[in-house]
Amino acid sequence: MSAPLTAPFPYFGGKRRAAPIIWRALGDPSGYVEPFAGSAAVLLARPVLTGRRVETLNDADGWLVNTWRALQSDPRAVARHACGPVSEIDYHARLAWLQARRTPELVSWLEGNPEHCDTKAAGWWLYVVACGIGDPWGRGPWRVVDGHLRKLPHLGDAGKGVNRELPHLGNAGQGLQRYLERIAERLQRVRITCGDWRRVVTPSVVRAGAAGDGSRAVFLDPPYATSGELYAHDDRDVGQSVREWCTTASRELRVVLCGYDDEHDALLSHGWRVTHGKAGGGAGYSTRGDNGRRERLWLSPGCLAEAQGDLLAAS
Repeated sequence: MSAPLTAPFPYFGGKRRAAPIIWRALGDPSGYVEPFAGSAAVLLARPVLTGRRVETLNDADGWLVNTWRALQSDPRAVARHACGPVSEIDYHARLAWLQARRTPELVSWLEGNPEHCDTKAAGWWLYVVACGIGDPWGRGPWRVVDGHLRKLPHLGDAGKGVNRELPHLGNAGQGLQRYLERIAERLQRVRITCGDWRRVVTPSVVRAGAAGDGSRAVFLDPPYATSGELYAHDDRDVGQSVREWCTTASRELRVVLCGYDDEHDALLSHGWRVTHGKAGGGAGYSTRGDNGRRERLWLSPGCLAEAQGDLLAAS
């Protein structure tokens, strides 16, 4: 039996450990949407299915979306560009190259054609994310100046490069290549878009479906209101906008929303329920060591009752 799929890069706030709870709540929907894809941990952890489903991944980060599209299109080319030893010079050069091209034009290019992708940039993005200390895209004290960025790669046990999370790595990156090919197989029929989250929760997108149990599902993992310092840009108001959308969503729609503590408890008065959630990497880049215990999942009225055993008593 093949090992479960996970993203080939570290990512703050991934919901791999929460995925079993999420899928018990969502069941086997014919249509599934992740407006804040990130590491796509929940989609990759979906229980084995047969037949077609309509699945949509979206994120506002252009290089992240480019990486998923490139993995879907040409995993061998991505693996070729991602492989290599951890090198401070290579890290600085690739990060500076990516940062210089992290512009609105990148998103426009990706929006202009659903098949647009750059395999070299995807491989370099994987290299940078896997080698860097914490979040390489964070504002912090580091900047790209004259094509240079002064930030050291992580040279300890956690900085083994893009290969560090991948099983059974062979010579010359063959293990990495095969792993990325497995991800490409999983993403073969997934729609991958880049832009504002509202674009993929419109009725025309959400209603799309094929086979499955006939239901539609949306998994929402927006930036948390209490964790603005953990992201490359401050999106603290996004969580509020997402919560407001949830209050207007169809009661038949199966929706799971992530957050901290009582951040979205206003939904309880609309028939929602709340349960513990656990981030895949614990506290990640946060300075708070208890963030994993603060994770919560809010389940819409349309979610399946099988998740009831995981629910917290609302207080």
